[in-house]
Amino acid sequence: MTTMKLVEQNIQPDYLGVPFNTFVVKVVSTCNLNCSYCYMYNLQDQTYKQQPAVISQEVTKALTDKIISHYRRHQMSLIHITLHGGEPLLMGKERLQTWVRQVGERLHQEGIPHEFAIQSNGTLLDSEWIDLLAEAKVGIGISIDGPQQFHDMFRVDHKGNGSFNKVLANIRLLQEHPKGKEIFLGLLSVLNIDIPPTEFFEFWEFLNVRALDILLPDANHAYPPRQGRISYGDWMIQFFDLWLNQNREDRIVRFFNSILRLIFGYPFSVEYIGGKPVGVCVIETNGDIEPLDVLKSCKDGITKMGLNVLNNEFDDLYSFPLTKIYQQGARLLCDTCKNCEVLDVCGGGYLPHRYSHENDFNNPSVYCDDLYRLILHIRRRVGEFLPKDMQASLSGSAICSKL
Repeated sequence: MTTMKLVEQNIQPDYLGVPFNTFVVKVVSTCNLNCSYCYMYNLQDQTYKQQPAVISQEVTKALTDKIISHYRRHQMSLIHITLHGGEPLLMGKERLQTWVRQVGERLHQEGIPHEFAIQSNGTLLDSEWIDLLAEAKVGIGISIDGPQQFHDMFRVDHKGNGSFNKVLANIRLLQEHPKGKEIFLGLLSVLNIDIPPTEFFEFWEFLNVRALDILLPDANHAYPPRQGRISYGDWMIQFFDLWLNQNREDRIVRFFNSILRLIFGYPFSVEYIGGKPVGVCVIETNGDIEPLDVLKSCKDGITKMGLNVLNNEFDDLYSFPLTKIYQQGARLLCDTCKNCEVLDVCGGGYLPHRYSHENDFNNPSVYCDDLYRLILHIRRRVGEFLPKDMQASLSGSAICSKL
């Protein structure tokens, strides 16, 4: 049975999902890098070719109007707006500053609490950008994939030149600039199993950046991840132990923190682990409203719902099976996942990683074994730090099933 039929059988007709409180806005549809693993340009989807290069004033106004109406309907505590691309800094300083001011002033006038952030490849940053972002109160995260020989395996420009030196220089610029600490959110790295975990950990120490997030490569059953000398599960287990054993309060790995919270029964999750409802949606430069953009790694055009901020409300996205799948968590997972002892923590893993040509998303994650072993390992390690009386008091919780 396909996932879409599974959804039709298990969702109530009047279902409304959780509110969208995170809006990933593609302010540009181009990039100065040509990363070989990029889901936007180099995997299955080709719809970027029809997108305007930069978001227009008309789309920006309509987007802001629809965020306001969605907020009024659902009354969220905070709106998160992430400027994305491509590379969002290609928008240019004046245009980006005007865009943030235009959207921010409207939201402020309506009394809507909000925050802005940018995810950048880090190559275009300079002191003027840092001043501008600090003035506009826009945080910035930087993507870097490890030491130079590994980073430059994938993160190259359109001539095939590596980007490591520019990225490293601009991380240092952020750290040294008087206003850099105000806006530097941390690092984002795609897991590369060719890097020994100890070497990657030492590289993080060398960078001396507080926050790090690790993403599994965008792969699935139709397009499996590449293999190496170590499995993804073993790599993450070794890196987790290095991080845990160091025990520094100023070192955060978002992926591990999310798993730890879920082990202790935290009611929310991020989009790639946990299976709890996630209020994320994407707006393309032409105003198209879409579910998770990483789904582009699965099939060409899969995120195209026929919705646009010029004509539709964000609530219209709830009626599509794809939205219901990533918002409904365990209820719509395959039987293998439903019967798994780590379901409460894993939640089936990341939706794009469950895709296959035959069953759509009605599969375990392509990283199922890796996540299973990692979660059991983290449960066991956490148990080492708990006193016996606390273990007894948590006997009904997810963590104690393996202690």
